[in-house]
Amino acid sequence: MKKRRSASYWDQRLAETWHQRSWPTKNELIAQLTSPDQVVLDIACGNGSILRDLKARGYKHLQGLEISNYAVQRLRTEGFTMHHGSVPLMQLPDATFDVVIASQVLEHVIRRRSFASEIARVLKPGGQGFIFVPNDCLGPIDEPEHVIKYKPDSLRKFLEKHFEIISLGVIKDANYPMTILFGHVRKGKE
Repeated sequence: MKKRRSASYWDQRLAETWHQRSWPTKNELIAQLTSPDQVVLDIACGNGSILRDLKARGYKHLQGLEISNYAVQRLRTEGFTMHHGSVPLMQLPDATFDVVIASQVLEHVIRRRSFASEIARVLKPGGQGFIFVPNDCLGPIDEPEHVIKYKPDSLRKFLEKHFEIISLGVIKDANYPMTILFGHVRKGKE
């Protein structure tokens, strides 16, 4: 068995499930709270479904970060600026992005404080982040790739240590039975 969280594991998993994941409710929410002229980074973007949706809405400055070489190459052929890498540390320049998306990522990260610091580092002053995690489900016992399970209070406590919280709520994506916690955050102006 390939080591979980390794590049080869994610190459295989994404190749097998490329067309199986899309997030229409998340996509609509992100589009309502951003504008097509902003520079957007989707961290651990997987199959790029959020990036593809934003592109179809007229967004021009879309970038993704992904550990899977398979996904990086495939999304580059679709015209996206892709960065190969993993979290928590991201080899990206400071204060580059207006918007950072971490959709279904935080629950996978062992060094979450470092990851949140990296999100803040790559955001421009006043930039906004969209953090999505399963709502009190799919913990490490249910989903071996997950290392933590969040509830609204625990996500709020974590995010407020690193960002200004604009809102925190629960959404239900049209394609999935579980509910999702959504943290909309902002990097403080420096």
